[in-house]
Amino acid sequence: MKNIITIVRDIIEGKLTEQKLKESEISLKASQRESSVDIIENKKIEQELIKLNNMKSELLRRISHELKTPLVSIKGFSSLLLELYRDTLDEPVVSAIENIKQGCSKLENLIGDILKTVELESGTTQLRKSEEDLSYLIKLCVNELKEFLEMRNHGIRLKIQDNLVTHFEKKQIHHVISNILRNAIKYTPPNGIIEIKSEIKNGFIIISIKDNGIGFTQEEKNRIFEQFGKIERFGQGFDVISEGSGLGLYISKRIVELHGGEIWVDSEGRNKGSIFHFSLPLTEK
Repeated sequence: MKNIITIVRDIIEGKLTEQKLKESEISLKASQRESSVDIIENKKIEQELIKLNNMKSELLRRISHELKTPLVSIKGFSSLLLELYRDTLDEPVVSAIENIKQGCSKLENLIGDILKTVELESGTTQLRKSEEDLSYLIKLCVNELKEFLEMRNHGIRLKIQDNLVTHFEKKQIHHVISNILRNAIKYTPPNGIIEIKSEIKNGFIIISIKDNGIGFTQEEKNRIFEQFGKIERFGQGFDVISEGSGLGLYISKRIVELHGGEIWVDSEGRNKGSIFHFSLPLTEK
């Protein structure tokens, strides 16, 4: 009798195991079908997002180009008016025309940033690298911003090695250096000090641009390299010239990464200054 019970129990357990296996198989097939549906849906969503992003980029590109044409005319005629009739115009009129020119320049910069962003996001940017001297390019950027430095009454310290030669696209890295340096000048109160240092470490040239300006909180540091990541930073000596597109550091980040480098910022908090660093490989990448 005991043997019969054991046999029956084994048969029942076997049937239960078989049933569980069938249930598991059915469940697995259902999961696979659901996974297949999810994969198809995800691919559709991904394709739709790519399509929408391309449409957005094309729209921005077209609008920017359409704005450039009248902008060039307005700026050109404003300059011509001042050149020909400045001596005969009343001071308020001259001031108004100067404001028009400045407004055109700001809009030109914004359009340039938008077009640059569209180009970088499209994935079609082809770097034209050549062997260049980074130390020379830094000195060139400082010289180009000399008037701005003097206007803010800043001192500049260059602690860079000569002949920092590596491969990069001069125009693109010029954009990066100018953007970081311009921000340092802009967001440091008058009579500040800006320092540019170079270092060679682990096969990379590291450039650091330090200021004793308004600095960043941790939250701000987390988002300044995002699109339109402009931080509204106000205080003595800042409010008047704090305009910007919020694209400059995002563009700089994309350019540096295309070159195989990195960009980052150090700051201990508000009113404690900041140091922007970017690296470029010593050998072509």
